[in-house]
Amino acid sequence: MHGQNTPEHGHGHHPARAHGHSWKLNVQGVIIEWPHPTILVRDAIKKAGFDPTAAWIMVLKIAGEPKKPVELISEIDLRHPGIEKLRLMPKQIDNGEAPLPRRLDFAFLPQDQAHLDRLELRWETVLDGPRRWLILPNYPLPTGYTGTHTNIAIEVPTTYPAAQLDMFYCHPPLSRQRGGDIPQTQHVETICGIAHQRWSRHRQWDSARDTLATHLALVDESLRREVEA
Repeated sequence: MHGQNTPEHGHGHHPARAHGHSWKLNVQGVIIEWPHPTILVRDAIKKAGFDPTAAWIMVLKIAGEPKKPVELISEIDLRHPGIEKLRLMPKQIDNGEAPLPRRLDFAFLPQDQAHLDRLELRWETVLDGPRRWLILPNYPLPTGYTGTHTNIAIEVPTTYPAAQLDMFYCHPPLSRQRGGDIPQTQHVETICGIAHQRWSRHRQWDSARDTLATHLALVDESLRREVEA
């Protein structure tokens, strides 16, 4: 969000006050204006022209902070420095078919399993020789890629969470609609006999704080960064 009556000194670090004492918010690419400094998520979605009764996964993106899942009744303070975007992702659609069997080659931490289930993501754990992998089939992609979904693999060391989750792998490989090479994605990793595109994205791991949830935030940010203007 960017104010119209203040000079910009960095992306996303100023409250979004517009002319006439209204406030601005980016809701899934739609810029809305609101006459009050706070807004309910439900009202923001409706104002942007989306159906608030649809099944959404809703995430508030704030510069310099982890992405925050929100609910329809959550209140967004538009005066908060650095608020950028409210993102909407459709929850997986149930077409009435029986769920596919889940492969569970090793146990996952209960808190991580609960996080995946809250996001309503399909997931499996598979062994490929000595290496352990979390597989996220049909992971939704942000607009700007030539496809809408990919399968994501994340290697899970046996000593996780003391050992870090690092990088992620995509099958099929991703390419942008606008073309151009995506940096540090040229290496191919074979996982369970399938070629995956390795995304070399790293950060400092804090075993006391970091979890699968924070690593998925890195995955989402990395995917969005390559297609955002």
